[in-house]
Amino acid sequence: MFVFVSGILLLYRHMSTCQEWCFSLYDSAMMRPYESKDLDQSLRIFREIGWMDGKDSDRDVFEAYINGGQSFVAELGGEVEVFVVTRAGSCKYLDTDIPLSAVTGVATSRVARQQGLASRVTAKAIAESATSGAALSMLGMFDQGYYEKFGYGTTTYYRISTFDPKHLRVPRLTRSPKRLSKDDAKAMHDCRCRRKRYHGGCNLDGVGETKATTIWQDKGFGLGFENYEGLLTHFMWIKPKGEHGPYNVWFTGWETNEQFVELLSVLKSLSDQVHGVRMADPPRFQLQDFLDRPLATFRERKGGDFDSDVASQIWMQSRILDLPACIRSMKFLGKPVSFNVKLIDPIEKYLTEEFSWGGIGGDWTIHIGGDSSAARGTDASLPTASCTVNDLSRVWFGSSTAESVSVTGDFKADLALISDIDRIVRLPAPIVDWDF
Repeated sequence: MFVFVSGILLLYRHMSTCQEWCFSLYDSAMMRPYESKDLDQSLRIFREIGWMDGKDSDRDVFEAYINGGQSFVAELGGEVEVFVVTRAGSCKYLDTDIPLSAVTGVATSRVARQQGLASRVTAKAIAESATSGAALSMLGMFDQGYYEKFGYGTTTYYRISTFDPKHLRVPRLTRSPKRLSKDDAKAMHDCRCRRKRYHGGCNLDGVGETKATTIWQDKGFGLGFENYEGLLTHFMWIKPKGEHGPYNVWFTGWETNEQFVELLSVLKSLSDQVHGVRMADPPRFQLQDFLDRPLATFRERKGGDFDSDVASQIWMQSRILDLPACIRSMKFLGKPVSFNVKLIDPIEKYLTEEFSWGGIGGDWTIHIGGDSSAARGTDASLPTASCTVNDLSRVWFGSSTAESVSVTGDFKADLALISDIDRIVRLPAPIVDWDF
C-alpha cells in the first residue's frame, strides 16, 4: 500500500510540475503581429516543416505569400516558433457575396509542438478576422480533427480525376494559347477573381496569393487567351511531371462555358506527348461527361503510372464568425421556420479578455425564410435546438443537413424541427473552387 500511495504522490507531483512548466511556457510566449524582422526565423519554420526546401526563391515566395494578408507569430525564448496568416476575400452564398477570411497557413517549428502555442495564435488570427468584419472563416485542413476545436466543420467532397487528354470529347483547338509565367500573376489573379462562380465559390484578395503559387512551383506554366483589349479572359496554371505527365491542372479561370471548353481543347492539343492530366471537377460539371469511353479507359490503365482512378476527398472546412450576417444571406421560398438555438462555440475557451471578439456562443433566435434573421435571446413560444458552431456552419453552408449532423454531430432538436429546417434549407453543393 505504501509503495502504491508513494507512486501516486510521485505521479501527482510530476503532473503538477508539468502543469507549472506549461503555464510558465505560456507566460513566456508572446503573441504579436508579424514584423519584417521575423523573416529569417519564419523561413526556418517553413523549412523545418517541409513547406520550403532552402531554395533561393524561398524569400520571394514567402513575401508574396504574406503580402496583403494578416500575419501573426508567437515568440518562445525570443525566437519566432509559430506563424499564422489569414487573407481576406469573399464567398458567394446563393447570390450574395459574404466577407470571408481564409486561414491560409498555420506553421509550428520543431521545438514548439504539442504546447498549445499554435492554437493560441490561430484563435487570435480568427478573432482578429472577425473584428475586421469577416462573416465567415475557411481553411484547408491537414487532417480532420484539429480545427474542430475552433468551431470548423467540414464542407463537401472534391473529385480529382486523371485522364488521357486524347479522350476529351471537345472540338479541335483552332488558335494558339498565350504562354503565361509568374510574371503574369496579376493578370491570372484578376482573371480568377472574375471567373464564373457558384454557391460556395471563394475569391481571395491580393495578387500575392496567386503569385506565391506560381513562384513556389518553379516548373509550373500557364496557358490562356486574351481578348482584343489584351485582357486575360481564361487560362490554366499547370504543374508538369516528366515528359508524359501526368500534368496537374492547379487552378483555372474562365467566365463562360465556351471558354471552359476551349481550355479542355488546349489539354487535348497536348495529347500527342502528354498521356495523363490530373484535374478537379469544375463547379457544376463532371469531367467524365467530357471523356470518350471513360470506364473502359479506367480498366485499361488501372495500376499504371497514368491510372485514371478518381480521388474524392474533403480538405476544406468553414465556420460562421458573424451569425446575423450569415443568416441574413439565407433566402428561401416556402413556409418559414423559426426556432431558438443554444449555440456552443468551441473557440471561446481559447479567447481571453484581450480579444474584442468573443465567439458567437449563447442563446439565439433564428428565423429562416424569404427574409431570414438571427438575434440574441430566446422566444418562449418557439421550439429550441442546441448545437455547436461546427454543425450549424455545415447546415448553413449546405455541406450537411440538420438530420445528418443530429446523427454525426451535436445537433439536438425535436424531429419535427429537424424536418422543418431540412425542408426549407435547400442549397446546391458548395464548391469553393480556390485551394488554400
